[in-house]
Amino acid sequence: MTIAHVNGVNLNYTIQGSGEWLVLIGGYASSNWQSWGDILTQLAKSYQVLAFDNRGIAGSDVPNYPYTTPMLADDVLGLMDHLNIDKARILGKSMGGSIAQWVTLKQPHRVQSLAMTSTTSRLDARAKKMVAWWIATAKQSGYEVLFPGELTYFYTADFYEKHPDVIQKAEAALIQVHRPIEGFANMGHALIHHDTADLLHQIKVPTLLICGEDDMITPSAHTLEMGGKIERSEVHIIPKTLHGVLSEKPQTFALITEFFSKN
Repeated sequence: MTIAHVNGVNLNYTIQGSGEWLVLIGGYASSNWQSWGDILTQLAKSYQVLAFDNRGIAGSDVPNYPYTTPMLADDVLGLMDHLNIDKARILGKSMGGSIAQWVTLKQPHRVQSLAMTSTTSRLDARAKKMVAWWIATAKQSGYEVLFPGELTYFYTADFYEKHPDVIQKAEAALIQVHRPIEGFANMGHALIHHDTADLLHQIKVPTLLICGEDDMITPSAHTLEMGGKIERSEVHIIPKTLHGVLSEKPQTFALITEFFSKN
């Protein structure tokens, strides 16, 4: 493990590839850097990619108090400082996109361009109930029960029928990660209380937003609303997909690479 002490915690990180900097920020269930899988490998062919474990999971520290997305953004900025990264492209998935919003709001001069997938500026009432249920299920029944159920929000019924091996692999990967329950709960707190809805107009960097048309966690209507508030935004709603749009429709990844090559 490669560890940096920033913002009061030790963060486990990896750097792969060469070229201009690209920072990856993981989501809620997928907050460990290994969860990027082939996406990290592909991006490292064109960029010097920084990926890391958010506080609360895998090889990073797990302080036991409620986290916030501004706090998690300070972790990102602190890690960039530690590595002398003056400016970078940023890619955040799900909660990682929410964290990336705060990175951009706090220090816009550090962000060359911003891409976000399946993300939110403020969870709606249903999504907040969802996250609270995930935390309660993890506490009461464990990750072996939680994640197979949670992934049903990520993929279409057709994908489940045609790719059971992919689903089983995704379930196993989530269950096997070192994930202390206090870290999972504290990250959930950050997601439930995230709110940049009235600040998005301050984001001036080129921004890409991708969302599955049928996403129940971060609805596509909300993504379109976010795009309307961010001046230099490009929005893509992917038909017949849910929250796991990049996994179910890997060809969507080309939208990200094209965006970064232009910005």
